[in-house]
Amino acid sequence: LSYLLSTRSSIIPPPSGQHLPKGKTSNEWAESVVSNFERLREYLVRSKAKGFGGKQTARKPLPTMKDRSSWHIFCVGVDEARGNSGAYFADDYDTTTSTATDENNNDTTEDIPAWKQNLPVDGYEPSVCLLLQMDQVMIRRVLSHLSYYVDLGWSFISGRRAEWIYALLARLEKPVHRDDAAVLFGLLKSLTVARSKIDPMNRRNLGKLNALIVIVGVFFEQGGSLKKIMTCE
Repeated sequence: LSYLLSTRSSIIPPPSGQHLPKGKTSNEWAESVVSNFERLREYLVRSKAKGFGGKQTARKPLPTMKDRSSWHIFCVGVDEARGNSGAYFADDYDTTTSTATDENNNDTTEDIPAWKQNLPVDGYEPSVCLLLQMDQVMIRRVLSHLSYYVDLGWSFISGRRAEWIYALLARLEKPVHRDDAAVLFGLLKSLTVARSKIDPMNRRNLGKLNALIVIVGVFFEQGGSLKKIMTCE
């Protein structure tokens, strides 16, 4: 009864065996995903200790921590952030994309925020130095921002969202605060919904979803059990 009345009942199991990893059992595959993830976390800790991302290294200008729409653009690029879901947040983005023009009516960088002046078309990659430039408060906030957009319908598998979420999770320290746990559980629900809708022949993107499901559900202990999130109905 407690499970049926809990929001955990909204975690959707894989709709078919085709939505699960091939060639290994779910346990074996999940163990390999967690093992690789733990090695990445250890590497980031060692890199931080060596000074990567510190004040003595080249640092990128970043949006302000609370500026949700700017962080969305920073991570996935302007076109992807504005184009999804019918440009629902176009008004928000217009406040960060204003430019000045010179006498020949050409755009100048006078009014463009520093973080956006050399922004790649697809947004920034979550590089080691960039991740290590961010403290834990910022890591949690940016993860919350991306989770917010995913919850509203932005796709995990378009742009760099999945890569950024994976990278931010690799920096997220344990144990997680209850507010962060709520964000992670909401993310897990969205991940399982996305998996239930994806074409199982799209193995690359299905693999991304399953990897994130295992990391959030098992490593960060938001899924209750591996059986619940990696076993068909």
